[in-house]
Amino acid sequence: MTALLALIGVLLAMAAVFAVFLMHVRVRFVIDLNDGRARVLRGDPPSAFVRGCSDVARLYRVRRGRIVGVRTAGGIELRFSRDLPERAHQPLRNVWVPPGSGGPGGGRAAGG
Repeated sequence: MTALLALIGVLLAMAAVFAVFLMHVRVRFVIDLNDGRARVLRGDPPSAFVRGCSDVARLYRVRRGRIVGVRTAGGIELRFSRDLPERAHQPLRNVWVPPGSGGPGGGRAAGG
Protein backbone atom coordinates (compact mmCIF):
# COMPACT_ATOMS: atom_id res chain seq x y z
CA MET A 1 0.00 0.00 0.00
CA THR A 2 2.82 2.39 0.88
CA ALA A 3 4.57 1.64 -2.41
CA LEU A 4 1.36 2.40 -4.30
CA LEU A 5 0.99 5.77 -2.54
CA ALA A 6 4.63 6.58 -3.27
CA LEU A 7 4.12 5.71 -6.94
CA ILE A 8 1.01 7.90 -7.13
CA GLY A 9 2.93 10.75 -5.47
CA VAL A 10 5.78 10.45 -7.96
CA LEU A 11 3.35 10.38 -10.89
CA LEU A 12 1.52 13.47 -9.61
CA ALA A 13 4.82 15.31 -9.16
CA MET A 14 5.89 14.38 -12.69
CA ALA A 15 2.53 15.57 -14.07
CA ALA A 16 2.92 18.90 -12.25
CA VAL A 17 6.44 19.40 -13.61
CA PHE A 18 5.23 18.52 -17.11
CA ALA A 19 2.33 21.00 -16.84
CA VAL A 20 4.68 23.79 -15.74
CA PHE A 21 7.03 22.93 -18.62
CA LEU A 22 4.19 23.10 -21.14
CA MET A 23 3.05 26.46 -19.81
CA HIS A 24 6.60 27.79 -19.96
CA VAL A 25 6.95 26.71 -23.60
CA ARG A 26 3.65 28.37 -24.55
CA VAL A 27 4.67 31.81 -23.23
CA ARG A 28 5.70 33.89 -26.26
CA PHE A 29 6.50 37.17 -24.48
CA VAL A 30 6.35 38.97 -21.14
CA ILE A 31 6.03 42.76 -20.85
CA ASP A 32 6.48 44.55 -17.54
CA LEU A 33 4.67 47.85 -16.95
CA ASN A 34 6.22 50.17 -14.39
CA ASP A 35 5.24 53.83 -13.90
CA GLY A 36 3.87 54.22 -17.42
CA ARG A 37 6.73 52.47 -19.19
CA ALA A 38 6.67 49.09 -20.91
CA ARG A 39 9.76 46.87 -20.84
CA VAL A 40 10.12 43.50 -22.55
CA LEU A 41 11.28 40.86 -20.09
CA ARG A 42 11.06 37.85 -22.39
CA GLY A 43 10.37 37.07 -26.02
CA ASP A 44 9.99 39.35 -29.00
CA PRO A 45 6.58 41.07 -29.10
CA PRO A 46 5.84 43.48 -31.95
CA SER A 47 7.50 46.83 -31.20
CA ALA A 48 4.28 48.70 -32.04
CA PHE A 49 2.52 46.70 -29.32
CA VAL A 50 5.20 47.57 -26.75
CA ARG A 51 4.85 51.27 -27.65
CA GLY A 52 1.06 50.95 -27.41
CA CYS A 53 1.41 49.35 -23.97
CA SER A 54 3.47 52.34 -22.82
CA ASP A 55 0.83 54.72 -24.18
CA VAL A 56 -2.02 52.87 -22.43
CA ALA A 57 -0.03 52.63 -19.18
CA ARG A 58 0.54 56.40 -19.20
CA LEU A 59 -3.03 57.20 -20.21
CA TYR A 60 -4.54 54.99 -17.49
CA ARG A 61 -1.83 55.83 -14.93
CA VAL A 62 -0.82 52.20 -14.49
CA ARG A 63 1.73 52.01 -11.69
CA ARG A 64 2.72 48.41 -12.28
CA GLY A 65 1.59 45.26 -13.99
CA ARG A 66 2.58 42.49 -16.34
CA ILE A 67 1.27 41.30 -19.70
CA VAL A 68 1.97 37.74 -20.84
CA GLY A 69 1.39 36.59 -24.40
CA VAL A 70 0.49 32.89 -24.39
CA ARG A 71 0.31 30.78 -27.53
CA THR A 72 -3.02 28.95 -27.86
CA ALA A 73 -4.71 27.04 -30.67
CA GLY A 74 -6.42 30.27 -31.74
CA GLY A 75 -3.26 32.42 -31.72
CA ILE A 76 -1.71 34.58 -29.00
CA GLU A 77 -3.83 35.23 -25.91
CA LEU A 78 -3.02 38.17 -23.64
CA ARG A 79 -3.04 37.52 -19.91
CA PHE A 80 -2.75 40.25 -17.32
CA SER A 81 -1.33 40.23 -13.79
CA ARG A 82 -3.65 40.90 -10.87
CA ASP A 83 -2.07 44.25 -10.11
CA LEU A 84 -2.92 45.56 -13.60
CA PRO A 85 -6.21 47.51 -13.28
CA GLU A 86 -9.21 45.93 -14.99
CA ARG A 87 -10.00 49.22 -16.73
CA ALA A 88 -6.72 48.96 -18.69
CA HIS A 89 -7.29 45.41 -20.00
CA GLN A 90 -9.48 46.28 -22.98
CA PRO A 91 -7.35 49.22 -24.15
CA LEU A 92 -4.32 46.90 -24.05
CA ARG A 93 -6.21 44.30 -26.08
CA ASN A 94 -7.13 47.04 -28.55
CA VAL A 95 -3.47 47.90 -29.25
CA TRP A 96 -2.63 44.21 -29.79
CA VAL A 97 -2.45 43.39 -33.50
CA PRO A 98 -1.54 39.74 -33.99
CA PRO A 99 1.37 39.17 -36.35
CA GLY A 100 0.53 37.86 -39.81
CA SER A 101 0.60 34.18 -40.59
CA GLY A 102 3.80 34.50 -42.56
CA GLY A 103 2.17 32.64 -45.42
CA PRO A 104 1.89 33.64 -49.04
CA GLY A 105 0.34 36.93 -49.99
CA GLY A 106 1.23 40.54 -49.78
CA GLY A 107 3.39 40.46 -52.88
CA ARG A 108 2.65 41.58 -56.41
CA ALA A 109 -0.01 39.67 -58.25
CA ALA A 110 1.33 37.39 -60.94
CA GLY A 111 0.19 38.66 -64.27
CA GLY A 112 0.34 37.32 -67.72
